[in-house]
Amino acid sequence: MKNRRLLFLSLFLSAFAPTILLSQNLKMKSVRIWDSEKANFGGFIDLEVAQGKILSFKEGSTVPNPKYLLPGFCDASVTIGADAMGGKTGRDELPTYLSGYLAAGFSHIESVGDPGLTQLQNEIVKSKWFSPILTQSQKPALYSELSAGDGALYTSGLTHVPDSKRNRHLPIFLKEVENRGFSQTELFAKRREGEEKGYLPIAYTFSDKTSWEDALDTGFPVIFHPMPEGTNLYRAQKRDFLWAPMLSVLYLQNLKLKQDDWKEESENWARLHSVFGSRWKNSLSVESVGEGGENDLNPPSFSEYQSTFRGEVEARKNLLFASGAGHWGLFPGQAAIVEVRLWEALLSKPKERKVDLASNRPGFWASLFGSFSPSLLPTNADPESLPQIRREIIQTLTRKTCAFLGADHGGRIRVGGPAHFSVHNENPLKRASGIFPIESMVLGGKLVYTPKPTKEGTAK
Repeated sequence: MKNRRLLFLSLFLSAFAPTILLSQNLKMKSVRIWDSEKANFGGFIDLEVAQGKILSFKEGSTVPNPKYLLPGFCDASVTIGADAMGGKTGRDELPTYLSGYLAAGFSHIESVGDPGLTQLQNEIVKSKWFSPILTQSQKPALYSELSAGDGALYTSGLTHVPDSKRNRHLPIFLKEVENRGFSQTELFAKRREGEEKGYLPIAYTFSDKTSWEDALDTGFPVIFHPMPEGTNLYRAQKRDFLWAPMLSVLYLQNLKLKQDDWKEESENWARLHSVFGSRWKNSLSVESVGEGGENDLNPPSFSEYQSTFRGEVEARKNLLFASGAGHWGLFPGQAAIVEVRLWEALLSKPKERKVDLASNRPGFWASLFGSFSPSLLPTNADPESLPQIRREIIQTLTRKTCAFLGADHGGRIRVGGPAHFSVHNENPLKRASGIFPIESMVLGGKLVYTPKPTKEGTAK
C-alpha cells in the first residue's frame, strides 16, 4: 500500500508538476486561475512556483479539460480542541483533524476558545503534520459572574490581559444566562477601549435577540452567529458591520432530530469531503449529545433565522465566513461544506415546490426552506451568466475572510504571493456539486492533500 501510494503521488505530480514539490517548486500548464478582481476564472495560464511563492504567469495553450485553481479559503472561527462529538480532540486525532481543513481547501483558520497554540505549532513542525496556517484570537470574555479560574480558556468579565502570541481579535461572548450579562454601558466602554489599544472587538451573540441588539446598539464592528427574526437593525447607527452567520450550528441542532434526513445529509457530506466519509461519517449518531446546551431536545427552530439571512440584504453585503467547526456534528472541512450549502440554498431564487411522490408531501429541504429546492439552479454554458451567488461565496471564503484574518496570500493567487490554492477537476461555478469537492490542496508550494487512491490505484 505504501509503494502504491508513492506511485500514485508520482503519477499525480507528473501530470502537472515536473519539479519536486518538497523543494516548493512547481509548474502547472494550461490551468485556469481565479481572478479575484473579476470574481471569475481567467484564461489558460502556465503557472510556476519557486520556493513556495508564485514566480510567474504565462499565457498557456487551450486544452479541453483544464484544472481550475481557487485561492486557499479562510475560516474565521473554529475550535480545534473540540472533537464535534461532545468530547475533546486527542493528540493522536490531531493530524486527521488538521487534514480535514485541507481536504476542503482551507489554507488559514482562526482558533477561538482553545488553549494556547504554541505547543501545537511545535508539534506540527516536529511531527511534520500537514496543517493549514493557524492563528488564534485573544481569550474570549465572559460575563463577570462566571468564574474563569486559573488556566481557563476564557477571561472573567471584560478585563483584558493581552497575549502577544495571539492576534488582535478580541471575542466577547454576549450569551445571556439567567438574565445575567454585560450592560450596554460596559460593552460600549470596553469596545472603545479595545479599539484604542489596537484590538478588534468581536461580539458572539449565540443567536440571542437581546445580545444581537446589544451588539448593534454599542457599535460592535464584527458579529458572529445567526440574526434572530425581528432584530431591530434600524437601531444600529451603522450597518457596515462584518457578519459571520454560522447557520450550520443551529441547522444541525434541528437536523439531528430527524434521522432519515440526517442520513441523507451525511451521505452528501461524505461525497463532498473524503476525510469525513472515511473517518467521521459513522462516528456520530443523531442520538449523540454535545456540550454547552447543544443537547437541548427543543432547539430554536432554524426557520426563525433563515428568513433574516435571506432578507437582510444590507447585512449580507459584508459577510465573513466561519464554519463553527468543533460544535456538535461540525467537523473540520465538513462544517464548511454544511455552511456553504446552506448559503447557496437560502440565497438561490425560489423554485417550484418539490413533492415526494411516495408520501405526497414536500421533501425535507422544501419543508425546511419553504417552497423552493435547495439544489442549485441549472447554469448556462456562458460563464458570464452563471449564478452570482456562488461567485460571492468564493469571494467571501477568500478575499473578504482572508483579509479579516490577515492571511499572507490575501485570498488571492498572484505573482509574488504565497502559493496557497486548491485544485479542481471541473469549474466550481458550473458543476452541480458546487465549490466542493477539491482534487488536491497546495500550501506554500507543497502538495499537502489529495484523496487516497482506490484499490486500483486511481484517485477517488
